[in-house]
Amino acid sequence: MITRRLSAGALGAALIVTAPLALRAQSLADRVASGNDGAVQFSYSARPGVCGNGRSFVSIGSNTYIGSYSMNDGAVRESCTPGPVRVVVSRAGSTITSVETFVGTMENAAPAMGSAPRDLGRVPARQAAEYLLSLAARLEGRPAKDAIMPAVLADSADVWQPLLAIARDAGRPRETRTHALSWMGRATNELGAAPSAPVAAALVALAGDDNAERTIREQALSTLSRLPRGEGIPALIQMVTAGNQTWLGPKAMNTLANSGDPRAREFLRTIADRASVNDDIRLVAIRGIGRTYATSQDAAFLRQLYAKYPSPAIKESVISSVAEVGGRENLQFVMSVAGNPAEPVEVRRKALSAASRAEAPIGDFIALYAKVDRPLKEELISLYSRRTESAAVDKLISIAKSDEDTTLRRRAISRLSQSKDPRAATTLREIVVP
Repeated sequence: MITRRLSAGALGAALIVTAPLALRAQSLADRVASGNDGAVQFSYSARPGVCGNGRSFVSIGSNTYIGSYSMNDGAVRESCTPGPVRVVVSRAGSTITSVETFVGTMENAAPAMGSAPRDLGRVPARQAAEYLLSLAARLEGRPAKDAIMPAVLADSADVWQPLLAIARDAGRPRETRTHALSWMGRATNELGAAPSAPVAAALVALAGDDNAERTIREQALSTLSRLPRGEGIPALIQMVTAGNQTWLGPKAMNTLANSGDPRAREFLRTIADRASVNDDIRLVAIRGIGRTYATSQDAAFLRQLYAKYPSPAIKESVISSVAEVGGRENLQFVMSVAGNPAEPVEVRRKALSAASRAEAPIGDFIALYAKVDRPLKEELISLYSRRTESAAVDKLISIAKSDEDTTLRRRAISRLSQSKDPRAATTLREIVVP
């Protein structure tokens, strides 16, 4: 056998080659845990579409910003640089106290507090995601929650199944679990980092799990509604049509009511006018129809629905929804309800209040005074005192001087005494000293 001895130079060269290899063989967790207390940072490639300013904000898609940023004419003023992701993990002994995420060039990095973080350099993105998700799966409090976002941002990392496992883990803090579900939706939607069909199936199963916490099930429904291409809408519709009137059906209905998907809107109209549906579900549908995405056709549908269902709760919900849509035709409808003596007084009050919030013309309220009885006149007097138009003060003055009902005259005088309009003070003096 031949024994060879390395020269001092050769031995040194071998050590130089093998030391980095040994370092790379260590897991990222080991590298973070090694060394003294303090902050450790590492960086890795970001998913396409992820950018940031290196300090205060991260963007994960079109107009989706996380963090603080300055705006100028509706646009973010600072430049948004694609990747890399930089994570700073702070430690006190073996305890991880914080996980911070930055995206963008190091030149724009936030200044370090105290000593600069120990830098591990660039690491493989998938390895970083695995490590960060392991933190989310075992840490407590904010560090667990904060480890989720940088994992999702890691290029080419498979994250949705680990996120689902965290969401399902009843031993994890509730905030961490809901955060995992929320980012699972973002990974699928804004980042295209997860297959929407399997994600939708997993969310449906979690939402329907009677053994899961309500908060987790609600977050699953919310995430389902935000999947790309409306992938979750048919599942939500099925939850309602399956006849589950206990918890899941109404919650799924409420989730659909917040969606702008055309299929959801059509389904809301169908449910709102379905005779077999209970009033709780119908109310959710009506409120949903009148929200952000309401059209003039939706308002017309609600107006014709008003007379079909006698429940005061249904009527009041229709009134509110129609008023929120706004427009002359809708406000005239609401005012007509307020002036209809055949309607219950509480419904008429609701109509008056809704018309006021929708800023119906003051002339409509003034014309209404002669058509209603005392309870509604009292409401109108209060309303006049809150309006800023001169016509409103003129009407209060008229009532204070000449209304045949002394109770209403006193109420108008009381409202005039609180007015800063000079005519109010003049009128009060004339009434006191004829």
